[in-house]
Amino acid sequence: MACVLLVDDEPGSLDLRKLILQRHGHTVHCAGDVANARRIFDETQPDSIVLDLRLPEASDGLMLIRYFRERAPQVRMLVLSGWPLDLEGQPEAAMVNAVLAKPVSSAKLVELLQPTQDLSE
Repeated sequence: MACVLLVDDEPGSLDLRKLILQRHGHTVHCAGDVANARRIFDETQPDSIVLDLRLPEASDGLMLIRYFRERAPQVRMLVLSGWPLDLEGQPEAAMVNAVLAKPVSSAKLVELLQPTQDLSE
């Protein structure tokens, strides 16, 4: 399975998603803020990233999208947001594979992390 970086500033959400993804065979690394997200990304070179957009501001998530994409053009990036319109019309919208409005079902998240899943729809 994939090496996944989860980025969310809500510890409860982070812990729950980590547990779910590990149960599906993924190696999971977690970051609760921008600085740790960058550090862990650089150390682990994940296959996929699941990123909460507001960390706590949308500008934090937008900056991380650019950071990740510049360093790993091939990385699969899923953005989760309670406010998906924060990404609408932004250049970063074209840099991610999928934007999912919260709440996101665990089954959908697991499905989208499958390497054979086409996210270009």
